[in-house]
Parts: sequence; C-alpha cells; structure tokens
Amino acid sequence: MTTSPSTFRLLLWPSLITLAISLLRLLGEVQGWVNAQSGGAGHLLGISWCIFVFGGWFATRLARAGSLPRHLPAWPWGIALLLLQLGAFVWAVKDIDPVMPATAEAQLAAADALGISIVQLVICTSVLAAFAFTIWPRLCWTLLLYGLGARLTVVALTWWAKSAGWNTHYTKFGPQGFERDLPRTLASASLAQLGMWVPLTVVFGCVVGTLFARRRAA
Repeated sequence: MTTSPSTFRLLLWPSLITLAISLLRLLGEVQGWVNAQSGGAGHLLGISWCIFVFGGWFATRLARAGSLPRHLPAWPWGIALLLLQLGAFVWAVKDIDPVMPATAEAQLAAADALGISIVQLVICTSVLAAFAFTIWPRLCWTLLLYGLGARLTVVALTWWAKSAGWNTHYTKFGPQGFERDLPRTLASASLAQLGMWVPLTVVFGCVVGTLFARRRAA
C-alpha cells in the first residue's frame, strides 16, 4: 500500500524555491537589472508561474500515493473551473481604462476603480477556490498552504521595499505604477496577495492538477 506524503514534505522544496525566486526578484529590481514596472511586467523571474509547475507536481505526488480527485476523469471539472475563472477575470476588469489619467485627482479615481475591480475578482475567485475543494480536497489544501506561504512573503517584501524607499513593482498599484503611503500600500498588497493570489493559486493549481490525475491504484 502506498503511503500519502505528508503536507510538510510536499511543501518543503516548492516553498524554498518560491522564497528564493521572490528574494532574487527583489534584488534584481533594487539593482536595476529587472524591470520594476507595476504588476511585474510579466517578467519570467516571478512566482506566478510556480502555481502551474507546483500544482502539477503536487498532483503527481498525491496521485501516485492514491490520493485522487473525488470524480474521475477529473479534467472536465478542471476545464469548467478554468472557464469560470476566465469569465470572472473578464467581468471584473471590463471597465478598467489601461491609460493613466493626466491629473492627480483622476489618477486617484483610477486607482480606486482598480481596487473595486480587485475586490470583485477576490469574491469570485474565493467562491471558485471553494468549488475547487469539492474536486480534489487534498490537492487544494496543499495549494492553499503553499499559496499562503508564498504570498505572505510578498506582503513582507512589500513592507520592506516601501520602508526602504526602493523602486520595485511590489509597491506599485494601479495604471503605470500608482503609489500610495505605507499603510495603504500594505492594505493593497494584502488584498491582492492574500485575497486574490491565494485563491488563484488554489484554482489554477487545481486546474493543472486535474490533468495529472490517474485512476485509482489497485
């Protein structure tokens, strides 16, 4: 009989690798060899892609140990989850203007509008993350803990960068890097990282994980 790996063993190396990437990203932006544009500019030296890599890795380890989704085949559930999440993205950002207004008042209004869209996305994604737990509970629990660790690290790096006055993407929110004071920066970072990225880790990790599910071992 195959023994299911402990959550700690599953999380150890992915969490350490993610921490190393986050610290290297901060160093690169402070030193100027990584773009510090708001939102991260899609730079490869980031932790967003880790969701897909480690979602598949967690799923493979769990499936080999016999810890599988509640329904097989699982991939149709993953596709449905993906489509719902993409629909939530489209709905939440449909009214966002990507161009930064010229005046300070208009910039503040644009940043507030973006905040409202993020709150809408947080609510939708949290609901979908709860749905993901009904597909593969053990995988989603692992993804939730992994996401919390990764995103709490980002919030801590945001505080560090803002306090030090460094030019990094961690402290920029809104079109073209709109910035606020430290308390509002930390509030925005916490909402984005813990409210949005943690459930997104569960959702996208589960979507990828369903592709790695195997039929129950004999």
